[in-house]
Amino acid sequence: MIRRRLLWAALAVAIGCEKLDAATDPVWGKEPCGHCAMLVGDRRFAAEVVTDGERRFFDDVGCMVLWSEAHPGKVVKAWVRDAQGATWLEARAARYAHAERTPMDFGYEGRAADAPETVGFEEMRAAVVRRSPR
Repeated sequence: MIRRRLLWAALAVAIGCEKLDAATDPVWGKEPCGHCAMLVGDRRFAAEVVTDGERRFFDDVGCMVLWSEAHPGKVVKAWVRDAQGATWLEARAARYAHAERTPMDFGYEGRAADAPETVGFEEMRAAVVRRSPR
């Protein structure tokens, strides 16, 4: 019984000490989007933010932008998934390419900083905000 309690205590400490300074994968297909509640399943369009102690995942870069706009000053770190690979990119340093279809039809996917025919974070953010119904 004591051994089981120690195991649970160690697990609780490990979960509580999760590093919030690096991107991590959600439980693909089971984690709800922090903005629209659709399940985060397509890795090519996923995004993630860390606030003051919380991690949120998004199914579309546009959902991350709109959530961030609705919660000014809350985002400590943000990442987007590189649509061309299996890595996370820092959201403000990434470039964004127009995509035919994205989960919520905002139309952007993350790319590496040196990708051609892309726009920066602020240009993408402004386009998403303009497209969003108020």
